[in-house]
Amino acid sequence: MTRNDWRRRTLGLLLVGSAAAWGPGCKREQPQASVPPDAGVVAVDAAPVAKVAKPLKFSTVRLVKENGSHVEVTYTLTNPGTAQARGDACLALLDEKGFTVHEAQMGSITVKGGTEDVFKDRVYVREPDWEQTRTVLLYTARDYQCDKDRFQESSEPLRLLRTGSPAPADVPPPQRPRKPAPGEMELSGVTLSHDSTLGLYRLQYTVKNVSARRINGQACLQGYGEDAHPSEEKAALLSDDLDAFSIAAGATVTVTDLVDIFDRERWDEIVSLDLFLDARGCESKPESAPVRLRFDRPANLHDADATDEAYDSDDETAEVNEGDATDPAEDETGMDSSDAYDPDEEFPQKPSSDEETVD
Repeated sequence: MTRNDWRRRTLGLLLVGSAAAWGPGCKREQPQASVPPDAGVVAVDAAPVAKVAKPLKFSTVRLVKENGSHVEVTYTLTNPGTAQARGDACLALLDEKGFTVHEAQMGSITVKGGTEDVFKDRVYVREPDWEQTRTVLLYTARDYQCDKDRFQESSEPLRLLRTGSPAPADVPPPQRPRKPAPGEMELSGVTLSHDSTLGLYRLQYTVKNVSARRINGQACLQGYGEDAHPSEEKAALLSDDLDAFSIAAGATVTVTDLVDIFDRERWDEIVSLDLFLDARGCESKPESAPVRLRFDRPANLHDADATDEAYDSDDETAEVNEGDATDPAEDETGMDSSDAYDPDEEFPQKPSSDEETVD
């Protein structure tokens, strides 16, 4: 199996010619008449042979869903070209309409021209995503570009059922959902608790997809102190990417995430928190997020590294009173950040006749 992140290169060296000795009373050696090279020897003035790149081909794929949140994938990659192929092998889980539910990098691949190799990877897949999957797509892409590739730029994509058998020929083509827009999701049931055993915080919330299409995205939690700042992004004392999600049209999901606090000493400085959902999580700006909920930090939740004496009772839990929670996007005019929302798609696709759209 060829699985090596260190890029191995082979150098060949061909020495041709002879040295001429010069000295007092000596004549320069006359050049020998050129002769045709022996079979198997490359002539010095021969033109280099062009390397031909052809799409890689998947075959003999085996999918095994393990107990828990992993899928084991065994597959063969054949390189019919003469150029060596490098990149990443990718996996995409698709719903009944061909929209991506989850995308993942399986591993780095290197296949020499005219050869094939067998690979075996173990991929993390959330159980809710696997349950929504109807077909599985295997493809290759440039390094770390699995979620940006067009599915067939460097390989012939292979479409399978979850059992590993070939998918029907009439399945919808793969495509990525548009990024979420304001008014397509509702956020409620926010609960923040402290787990004294793990020394971590748990955030639970409910998201409802009120649109007519699938929505993929990621949640982000940010915390702010008393000092105001024109830029909420710079004012944040805490910024933590939470789990990604994929919600079918009209569905409601309840998510529980562990909050990773890098600077625990500043936790007690936080007076308010922002939970928002967008396509890129914390890479997005909270003021432009399509759905967002700000709430005060519960007074009974302190630094997670506090002494055991502070937590000699059961885990502390605080539920956010949504009546007191504020939507920071609202202003006195009654307008919100959706008026400035950029509708450009991250992955523009020509919509099919049954494209999920919002009226």
